[in-house]
Parts: sequence; structure tokens; C-alpha cells
Amino acid sequence: MTASPFTPPEITDEDVAWAAKTLGLPADAFSGPDGTDPRLHILKSVETLDVEACPGSGKTTLLVAKLAILARKWTDARRGVCILSHTNVARREIETSLGFTPEGRRLLCYPHYVGTIHGFVNEFLAVPWLRSLGYPASTIDDQQCEAHRRRLLQLNQFITLRNYVGARENNPQTNLVAAWHVNSPTFDVIKDSGQPEIANANAPSAQQLRALAKKCAEDGFHRYREVFMWANDLLDKHPLIAATIKQRFPMLFIDEVQDNNEFQSALIHRLFIEGDRVAVRQRYGDSNQAIYGHANDKGAESDVFPQDEIRKDVPNSHRFGQQIADIANPLGLVPHGLQGRGPSSAKIASDTSNKHAIFLFTDQTVTRVLEAYAAHLSETFTEQELRDGVFTAVGAVHRPGAEDNVPRFVRHYWPEYDHELTSSEPKPATFFQYVTAGRKTTFESGEAHQAVEKIAEGTIRLARLVNPAARLAARRRRHSQILEALVPQPEVREHYRALVSLLVHPKTDLAANKWDNEWCGKVIAIAGSLAGTAFTRSQQAEFLTWPVAAQAGQQAQKPRRDNFYRYPAASPTVAIRVGSIHSVKGETHTATMLLDTFFHEHHLQELKPWLIGANAGRGNSGVRMQARLKQHYVGMTRPSHLLCLAMRDTFTPQEIETLKARAWRVGRIEQAAVNWL
Repeated sequence: MTASPFTPPEITDEDVAWAAKTLGLPADAFSGPDGTDPRLHILKSVETLDVEACPGSGKTTLLVAKLAILARKWTDARRGVCILSHTNVARREIETSLGFTPEGRRLLCYPHYVGTIHGFVNEFLAVPWLRSLGYPASTIDDQQCEAHRRRLLQLNQFITLRNYVGARENNPQTNLVAAWHVNSPTFDVIKDSGQPEIANANAPSAQQLRALAKKCAEDGFHRYREVFMWANDLLDKHPLIAATIKQRFPMLFIDEVQDNNEFQSALIHRLFIEGDRVAVRQRYGDSNQAIYGHANDKGAESDVFPQDEIRKDVPNSHRFGQQIADIANPLGLVPHGLQGRGPSSAKIASDTSNKHAIFLFTDQTVTRVLEAYAAHLSETFTEQELRDGVFTAVGAVHRPGAEDNVPRFVRHYWPEYDHELTSSEPKPATFFQYVTAGRKTTFESGEAHQAVEKIAEGTIRLARLVNPAARLAARRRRHSQILEALVPQPEVREHYRALVSLLVHPKTDLAANKWDNEWCGKVIAIAGSLAGTAFTRSQQAEFLTWPVAAQAGQQAQKPRRDNFYRYPAASPTVAIRVGSIHSVKGETHTATMLLDTFFHEHHLQELKPWLIGANAGRGNSGVRMQARLKQHYVGMTRPSHLLCLAMRDTFTPQEIETLKARAWRVGRIEQAAVNWL
């Protein structure tokens, strides 16, 4: 293939000034007062770079500024910029930021691409290849793929495999099917560890497993990781595809690159870097914040970030001040030497110096931690700041488990906590949770379309539960997909429109009697039309469960719709969003409390040496401790003004004095109040 040469647009000082003005930033936002800020070189560079940027460094703002400049100067009508992110949250942040300017909006249209790595691989490689092979791609989802494989296991043709699975899934902690991954176009299946599920490939159970995996693909169900295998299969059989991709996208930008696993990184490298013609690639991230959604995920090994020869560092943070920087810095696997240049006093002017606090609790006082934190916030910030600020309490483990080793998970601090509603990309278990998750996201972002999309997602999920074979192709805009599918049934289509409008409205009371008497029947009719199958509420009772009012004899309560702890109960002045560390990654909070949770050991207890100054960096720590350090480094670098920890009361008097010398306030939660030590 002969490709015309590509020369990226030059970025000048005038372009930098335009970007700062357009984004509403100070004139020296990228250069610094003396012109030596490392952001300036990064912004002007149109060469391959790895940008190692500390928390709160304005990494995304820097990237958006560069993209806006490039869009302004881009002249090629058939080739574009490819902008990839790890999550939909990061993608939305980039899209929202670019959408503020006419120049930026150009990047949201052809010939450019903005999306997740999964979305890119699906759109340009895996899904077209699957369809050409005769396999639909209606559902790409780990949980739904597992559920369909379990349905297939019940067929008589898979009885040997069913017996194999049953003999090994003999306790609730074992889930063989969830770990199955198709690893080849001939449907060999491996476990999360990378080993074959069944060592003897000729055994009857192994033959049935390959047949089941193929049948699952023929029904349109695939796991997230499997699309990378199919993309590589396409490149194996048609290697010129990579040259076509580089011709189409001569510049590649990757945000939050530290979160990319080996499957993602290796494929992106194969597409854009290998071969004679290499795309301009700029990666933005922070290797100290590499935390993954699954315990078995591993970072890039063949194409590591950052590469020293092209590395540029941004160690100064505009998010927080030096006290938080000094507390968090030792937890970085390779400490940046964080420089705290913040926080901004535009909305929050209260001085929080020396008010960062560690709350010590016992079994008897663990459920008073959030109350103590809320009281501390009330004493630290003004009434207006409490209204304007963002306050969170997060833990590493938020899904319920065993009831030992309290506090094992977040709900041990607050029994009302619902883990299904907390993640940035929640996977609700009921239609009600889809509705409330959407309303929560809309409340936080101010964008109603996110609630609409979540309700549409729940409706499609119900249709697939009813009829797994329903041909509902995986598409980004689910609401439009439903409207299009219901065109032949205008009455059902209008019922759907009206129902969505009602459920999205913030003043709609999500009352159980409304659900029972009005809404549930309409949802069933809509989902049945999409599925092509009529069904009753009892057939999907679990998914259609709706929270009921209080039991007879008790005062009726409105169903809880979010994970906000409000204080005081009678007339709240403080709202604290409770969740997982994963759920707040990439966010900035006014104040954050890290709640100690348990995985093999209590996390914060294990981090004592780093908190008291005895350890810094990874040292000789093993894989588990390194994961713990990265996760809590992310948590500690969320707040702009105030950082708090909740830990079991196991510190010695000497350790408490050491903490106080390191700018911590230490308070013991007692039955009546907090006793500041």
C-alpha cells in the first residue's frame, strides 16, 4: 500500500495563547510564570511522547488543549486523529471538554475518532471480522456471556461438560464459567491464568467446551477480552489492515494509559507502531495510579509505559497543597516528589492546613465513622462551602463478602450502602437500579441524556433476559436503538418515550405503588416487543424487583436512591458520596475519607509504615502490597483541600505522636464524641 506522507501541524506560541484563552485559563497556564513549565514543551510537541503526569497536574486539560489546536489547524478531510481512553468516564470527559469549542467539536466527527480502546477495536476490527465469519456481535459483556454459557450448559448435548463443571463448582467461591475465555478462532478455551481449562484437548469435556463456546458466539455473546483475540486473528489473516489503520489515523493519543492491560497495549502497538510506517503516538498517564477493574488484570509487559527515551514528567499538581502531597507521595511505587501548587480558593476559601485527620475506631464505633467525618467537615467548611463542595468516603473493597474481619467492606461502616450504584460504570442487578444509577449520573453531570441511556440499557438488558437470542446489536446509543426498533409499533414507542421522560424527571417519586400499578406493565410490554417474546412479571421477578415501603406498623420511607450519607439526619447540611476507590478514579473532591477495608489484611493497617514515614515507594514489596499502594495512592490524591483516613485503633502512643508530627490530626471515636489526641 502506498500512503501519502503525513506532516503534523506545527503548534506555535500563538496557538498556545489561543488555547489558554479559549479554555478560560490564565495566560501562563501552560508555560508557568517563568516559561519553564514542562507543560509547554509537551503541548507544542507533535512527536511521539510518553507523558508521566502526577495527580491533579491538569493532564486531561493539557491533552484537550493540544487536541483543540490540532482540530483548528487540521486540513486533511480523509485522515484524522484517533483519541483513545481506558474508560467511558475518561471518554466523556474528553468529549465534554472538546465540545465547548467549535474547533474541538470537529474532533467528535469524521474523520476523527474519540472513544474507548474497546470501542475502537470493536468498531474497526473485531465486530466487522466476526460478522464476516458469520458470528453476530449483539452482546459483548462478561456477565451476560457467562449467563448464556450457563444456559447452554443445560442442553443435553453438553451433559459431559455440565458434569465436569458441577464437580468442580462445589462451593460458592468457585466459578469456572466466569473465567472462560475463547483464545483462538477454533474456540480453544483458557482460564484467567492463561492455562487451558481442560488440559487434554481430545477429552469429551474439552470437545464439548469448544462446541459450547462456538455456539455462544453463534448466538452473539462474547466476553470483553475475546474481541482482542478476534482483532488479532483479523490482523494475522489480513496484515495490511494495520497499514490501513495508520493511514486513516496518522496521529494517536491515549489517555489514562497506565490502566491499559497487556491485551490492549500489545494490540495498539501492533496497529500503530509496528511496521515501516509509524503513527505519531502520545500517551498520557501516571504509572503510580495503575489500578485495574479485575484482580487478574496485568499492566503492559511488551510495550511498557513510560519509555525513558521519550518520557516527559509533570510533577507539580494544581489540585492540592504540599501537606497532601507529602502524605501521598511515599505511596507512589516510584515517588514523583509531588509538588503541591494548589488548591484553588475560588470556591473553597477555608484554610485546611493541619486539619487532615485520622479517625480511630473500634468494633463498637465503626458505624459512627461517617458521622464523625461529617461533623469534622461541618467544623472545617462554611455553610456555602458545604453546599458547593464535593465530599466523599471510599474504600478499596465495596462489594459484600464474609462478615468477619470487620470492617471488611464499605457497608460495615454504613449498612444502607448499595454497591451496585457506586461505580462510574455501574452494572445494576435490577431495573430500579438502572433508573437510580442514571439519575445519579445526571444529578452529578447535569446531563439528562445519561439517565436516558441508562434506562434504555436496562430495557435492553430485560429484553435479553427474556430472549437471549434476540438480535439486539451492541451499539453505543441504546436509546436511539430502541426508538429505531420500535418504529413498526408506534404505540409501544410512544409509551417508551413517555416512560423515559417520567423516570428521568428529578421530581418523579420512584414509589413502589406507581411501579406496581403503572410502570412495570409498560416496561414489560416494551421489553417484550424488543425481545419478540411476551412474558410475565413473575418470569423476571428478580430483575423487576422494586423497593417497597416500610413494613406494616412502621413509618413509610421513600426508597433510597443514591449512596449519599447525609448529616445531620433531621436537617442535612452535609452530603457525603460513599463508594469505592475505583469509582472515583480521575475525580477531584473537596474532601476525601479513605475507609479501611480487608483483602487478606486490612489495607490501611498494612500501610502504616508508609503513613508514619518509615517506608517510601515499592521497595521490596510483593505484588499484593504494590497493588495496595497504588490503589490508596489514587484515593489519597483525590482531595483538593482535606484528606481523612478511618483506621482501627491499633496505633501505639509513639506512632500517634509520629503521625501528629507529620501534620495529621488524630481523633479517637468514642460514644459521645471524637476525642482529639
